[in-house]
Amino acid sequence: MQSQESTDTSTPPVAKPQAAARTANKDASVLPYAIQRTTLPNGLKVLFVPMPSEGLVSYWSVVRTGSRDEVEQGVTGFAHFFEHMMFRGSEKFPARVYDEIVNAMGADANAFTTDDFTAYHLSFAKDDLAQVIEIEADRFQNLQYNEDQFRTEAGAVYGEYRKGRTNPFEVLFEAVQNTAFDQHTYKHTTIGFEADIQKMPEQYTYSKTFFDRFYRPENVVLLVTGDFDPTQTLATIQKNYGTWKKGYVAPKVPTEPEQTTQRRIDVPFDGETLPLLTINFKGEGFDPANRAMVAATLVAELAFGETSPLYKKLVLDEQRTEMIGASFDYSRDPGLWSVYARVKEPTDVAMIETEMWNTIDGIHEHPVTTERLDAVRSRMKYRFLSRLSTPNEVAGALARFIALTGDVTSIDTLHKTLDQVTPADVQKAARQFLTRERATVATLHTKGTAIETAAVREASAKVKGKITQPPVLMPVAQDPNVAFRVWFQVGTQNDPIGKEGLAALTSALISEGGTKDLAYEKILEKLYPLAASYEAGVDKEMTVVRGTVHRDNADTFATMMVDAIVNPGFRKSDFDRIKSQMISGIENDLRFSSDEDLGKAALYESVFQGTRYAHIDAGTVASLTAITLDDVKAFHKMFFTRDNVVIGLGGAYTKTLPDSFASALGELPAGKPTAMPAPTPMKFEGRHARLIEKDVPTTAISFGYPIDIKRGTRDFYAMWIANSWLGEHRNSSSHLYQVIRETRGMNYGDYSYIEAFPNGGRRTMPPTGVGRHQQMFEVWIRPVAREQALFALRTAIREVDDLAKNGMTKAEFESTRKFLKKYALHFAETTADRLGYAIDDRFYGIDGHLTKFRKMMDEITLDEVNAAVKKHLQTANLQIAIVTKDATAMMEQMAAGTPTPITYPPGIKKSEDILAEDKQIEAFPLQIPAANITIVPVETMFAGTTEKTTG
Repeated sequence: MQSQESTDTSTPPVAKPQAAARTANKDASVLPYAIQRTTLPNGLKVLFVPMPSEGLVSYWSVVRTGSRDEVEQGVTGFAHFFEHMMFRGSEKFPARVYDEIVNAMGADANAFTTDDFTAYHLSFAKDDLAQVIEIEADRFQNLQYNEDQFRTEAGAVYGEYRKGRTNPFEVLFEAVQNTAFDQHTYKHTTIGFEADIQKMPEQYTYSKTFFDRFYRPENVVLLVTGDFDPTQTLATIQKNYGTWKKGYVAPKVPTEPEQTTQRRIDVPFDGETLPLLTINFKGEGFDPANRAMVAATLVAELAFGETSPLYKKLVLDEQRTEMIGASFDYSRDPGLWSVYARVKEPTDVAMIETEMWNTIDGIHEHPVTTERLDAVRSRMKYRFLSRLSTPNEVAGALARFIALTGDVTSIDTLHKTLDQVTPADVQKAARQFLTRERATVATLHTKGTAIETAAVREASAKVKGKITQPPVLMPVAQDPNVAFRVWFQVGTQNDPIGKEGLAALTSALISEGGTKDLAYEKILEKLYPLAASYEAGVDKEMTVVRGTVHRDNADTFATMMVDAIVNPGFRKSDFDRIKSQMISGIENDLRFSSDEDLGKAALYESVFQGTRYAHIDAGTVASLTAITLDDVKAFHKMFFTRDNVVIGLGGAYTKTLPDSFASALGELPAGKPTAMPAPTPMKFEGRHARLIEKDVPTTAISFGYPIDIKRGTRDFYAMWIANSWLGEHRNSSSHLYQVIRETRGMNYGDYSYIEAFPNGGRRTMPPTGVGRHQQMFEVWIRPVAREQALFALRTAIREVDDLAKNGMTKAEFESTRKFLKKYALHFAETTADRLGYAIDDRFYGIDGHLTKFRKMMDEITLDEVNAAVKKHLQTANLQIAIVTKDATAMMEQMAAGTPTPITYPPGIKKSEDILAEDKQIEAFPLQIPAANITIVPVETMFAGTTEKTTG
């Protein structure tokens, strides 16, 4: 490929983007789309990737600056912090105006920072591209913010850091990087050293120099993908970015000295966790033509992937570790290549480390087989190709390579080098890079815990028949993939009393266990070169087995997926392994690693107490312990039947696949279980609070109540508009977000929901496969400082109360519905997503929810919205769940109803209007009497035995 760059230093005429030159072999590039390149006279590089996308465009600004570039002492984490500040706007488009414009577009907009780069990205309808270019060019050249805004955002960033301290992996790798590096800026994580984050409010003047130094055209690459006119787009870019002044000077990043002695650290963790063990090697900077570097990175999959002998031994057979894996990521400079494991027993840590070293020594001594190496190559190829379906996926896949090298030609170079790597290359690279002298070894464990440095086949006869319910089919000939959905009309509400978690355990054994004829490790081996997997998602009323595979491999994948569903092996070893993982997930992860998920689960227990919705999908420790393998077999036989299933296919499947797939699933037994009625939530009056006592630095808050609203009705779409204005998920347009985070810098985000939205911290768009006939209105306040918790709670209830009493204004209504009409395009960008919605349509008995959603944005009136708000929204009767320390003191504060003022960090000045509003908020009536407050020790949560409570 050849790039076309401008060299004229005068004001350029409107140029045409130049496509990369093609060789005689049109398949020479691994990329399925042509790349068009232009470089403006000021050094700004522009890459275009036109592709069919039904009117969607993604626009990425890749700044080749990350935490790696923070060479001055005392300002680590500034690249990440400055990413936040880039949303503060300019004189032409202040922050609120910028947000309103993006909101009106219905754009999916966000940004992120890594060690090596910062990326700003928007995905939107193509008719908004010119305006996106205008507002992005403006903020990249004319960013403005005052000191108060700067200090407020510093509070949000420190809240993000404190939130990370509850995650044992973040704590571990922060310590590892600090130990492994002496000189290079990879010594600190992307978010920076805590001491520097604490001092950020004082770095206002420095921040201005940061913008001037790094946000220059020579250091930025624009990437536009999707459905757009390249010539017209380039002209608009030249117009808006052409006057951007040069001035970038690359910082002198220190070179890390060669490490000659192994380093070891022990990391105590304040929360409960299983031991984590990691071995980290000094790697090599990204060079796609360097066979040694490329060969070394393959060791991650070859030696520690899910099809490796070590994974089979430690995770599947001996079950001494919950997980084992490796991450040999590409980095701009020599970084860390990490091997890690979560160990079940502290006494096994030393043994697991020995096993890791033995595996590495084995690579040193014996070349891998050509067959194994080819499987890894195949997986890398198809994993990459399968993630190029949408404009945003394409941009996301290319952004890292752009950041590392300035272009995407490295992708083809990398794949060519991969094809050339031999088993001998891998062996040589392992000997070069993966040595004890170059390693930093670390263990993390619960503070105070000592760390010391140990097959049944089941058959069930199936009478072949026909699936009785019609399939959901969504052919898309141009899609590179085929999406599979197999929906069983069963969920966690079908769990027997006393054996809650049975639906989840049964489904996990289908997707993470062996079949009658293949052990799980053999399944992983077969799936590996396809770069595919299948998983079972379980919710209250739905179980969906799903998978997506490149169309070249659809038939092979379909056969394997059917075998897992129809002929599960239900081996005792798989049963013990998965059941142990689920119990550990409650005891270690849910209780002690995610306060947000813990609080939301506690809220569901409170709101739906006494119903089959109340328990979490995994059940309780006691109920899981009570489940036997015979229970799993009986549950599968009762509910996984050919009369209880709906199949879905989407993408570029062949004409014969729907019939063959349905016929194969016809081997399931007959039987239609009795449908369960929707739960009737227990009525409660007043506000009730459940405080989960836990020694944590921040406080997580959720509150809600059952809401009688059905998808497909006009009331539903009216309420969605109101809720979107109030608390659109992970979106700065949220009113709660603006009031709590933006104005006061209390936390990382604040959102509300009228439909189930599990795993909200790990997704940006609404999920599919969680259809429910009973919903809950919920407000999620991401963790805040303990001393600000009741102020934040008061703020959120006050805002909901205000909306419930006064409704939306015309301006709020108009901007929100316009935003949603376009934003809804992002709900289902891929064929797999759209297929998920089509399955949900079958569940709800409606036709084309996504299409109707956008249509309703034109039809619903303000009067309808406010009528729906008046009917469905209230704050008089609430369940509140709070994860906090000092729960007794909080209970006393709540019950007393005394004001809880907010205190701003020194130096932060707020306007008189905000301070006056703060006074109103601090005294807003909580109205939660002591009799309505319960304190629950975190150790008893989801135990399945009688909780020890006070209050």
